[in-house]
Amino acid sequence: MPKLLRSGAMLLTVAVLVCLVGFVHSRVSGGPAEDARPWMYGLLVCFGAMALAATYMALVGTYHTILALFGWDGGPGMIRKNPNYVPGSDEPLDDGVPLEPKH
Repeated sequence: MPKLLRSGAMLLTVAVLVCLVGFVHSRVSGGPAEDARPWMYGLLVCFGAMALAATYMALVGTYHTILALFGWDGGPGMIRKNPNYVPGSDEPLDDGVPLEPKH
């Protein structure tokens, strides 16, 4: 799946560059302005695909943030306020173990 996603991202990048170069070339070549219309539509489709991908990534980030806040991802959770969790450690301390004072 990651190889497919990387290939799709590369294809989308190349499509944007081709449409952009085609659009600019058709506008500065001195021909009628209507020659740029297909390139413009291509750019709009590519930007729409990018917007969908960005929305998907934002939703995944929000989902993982919620998991981390409540500890549903296996971590201690930031909202649950585990008193035995030592920041920076991988595992919380056992219950009843006092935390060392900060110097």
